[in-house]
Amino acid sequence: MQNTYDKFTARNTIVIAVSQEDTDLESHAKFFKAFKGNTPAFDIVADLDREKTKKYDRTTTYLIDTNGIVREIFPATVRMRPDWRAVLNKIDELQLNKQKETEKKPDA
Repeated sequence: MQNTYDKFTARNTIVIAVSQEDTDLESHAKFFKAFKGNTPAFDIVADLDREKTKKYDRTTTYLIDTNGIVREIFPATVRMRPDWRAVLNKIDELQLNKQKETEKKPDA
């Protein structure tokens, strides 16, 4: 996963995972203990009351630009990971990796 994560960071992309399965902070902590010191480099947050995730019935990957606009949805079933190459290819196709650079440039 670290190799894939590096490909995202090379594209100025932030990865955040939202756990829908955790019911309390203790169960969320158990998830991290399973990594035995090799925790993922990306953030994993728990939506304990499912306030944000209750409207989704399956694990899904969203590609969101720097303006908060969902640019692509990559559906997957529970316990199935999306094809990260497809996500990386979409970032390149939409040139989202260049969006931050463009936003930083002052108007001429």
